[in-house]
Amino acid sequence: MDRNSLIMSLPFRTSSPPLNWSSADCCNWEGIACDPRVAYNNLTNITGAIKILMRCKFLSVVLIGENFFHETIPSDDSIAHSNGFRNVQHLSIIGCHLTGQIPMWLSNLKKLKILRLNHNRITGSIPGWFSTLPRLKHLALTHNHFSGEFPKELCALPALISAQALENDTNTSILPLFSIFGRTIYQYNSVSSLWPGISLRNNSLGGKIPIEIGRLKLIRELDLSNNNFSGNIPSQMSELTNMERLDLSANRLSGEIPISLANLNFLAKFSVANNNLSGPIPSGTQLQTFSPLAYDGNAGLCGSPLPKECTHTVKSNKDKKTQDEKVGGHRIPWFQITVVLGFITGFWGVCSSLVLNCNWRNAYFQFLENLGDQLYVTMAVSWARLLRRLL
Repeated sequence: MDRNSLIMSLPFRTSSPPLNWSSADCCNWEGIACDPRVAYNNLTNITGAIKILMRCKFLSVVLIGENFFHETIPSDDSIAHSNGFRNVQHLSIIGCHLTGQIPMWLSNLKKLKILRLNHNRITGSIPGWFSTLPRLKHLALTHNHFSGEFPKELCALPALISAQALENDTNTSILPLFSIFGRTIYQYNSVSSLWPGISLRNNSLGGKIPIEIGRLKLIRELDLSNNNFSGNIPSQMSELTNMERLDLSANRLSGEIPISLANLNFLAKFSVANNNLSGPIPSGTQLQTFSPLAYDGNAGLCGSPLPKECTHTVKSNKDKKTQDEKVGGHRIPWFQITVVLGFITGFWGVCSSLVLNCNWRNAYFQFLENLGDQLYVTMAVSWARLLRRLL
């Protein structure tokens, strides 16, 4: 970038720029300070601005949001093959209504930890090469026009899987950073103190949430709200035990809320409102401590904290037995079957012992013969006594 291009890109005009503006590092130019916080200044020509800033070798934080309105996010080949921004850890271009797609040159920022492109009009799919950025731990792409599915590659972000990715990181910015969340302003004294998270709120993403999301052990915030995600909530989310904010509202998710989500003991914010979920909210868990608004818009959900109680139809043992006894609409005659089976078992039990054992057989028939004789004698004596009395 020559001196004239720099002068024309500045938000002010000067006819006599300082002589030392010809040096390689613009951070050393007289009158130019490498304070990257130039947001909210109504700047124009984002391509020229990016090319200028890329010459500042020691930049670690670049906050240029609320500028360059309705321009196209730069994707020039000259930027893609540049080694600029090699020390940038935090890049924020929010609220510019930029169009285009995520440029490939961002994949060269190997020290990047935080990328914020919120409130633009960026289209296309979310690139999988984000997983090649070894230190990226905070990705915010909310309020854009992204389409396609949640890339499985995002579930392989090294800085969200293992702390080893940032273990040897000694290059941390110490200038105060400010983040606005709702109506609260948070101050951070370093880039490393910002929350690890992925925010994709208010896009046009669809498909199922990948089960590989359970790999992001260090993530503390996941916002997938206001998209078109469908299918069940993956139970693997219960493995994200450091999660503090989980928002899945305003999608097309179905099925039940996994009871395993009760393992997320640090949740401070949770919402699955406006989906197609059904079944009971897991009882006896932290999930019941959130406001009913967190579950609103799911006609099939029931249980605390919702006013709708779960009506479980539990059949009595008698009803269940009756149900089991019916086959094809007819009652099975269990009593008759039991009598017949008992007779058959007893009969063949006795007969088989007589057939197989000769001594038992002889004793049995001898017993029957003696029994018959006793009966004959008893009946004859009784008959004789009866005749005597009658005569």
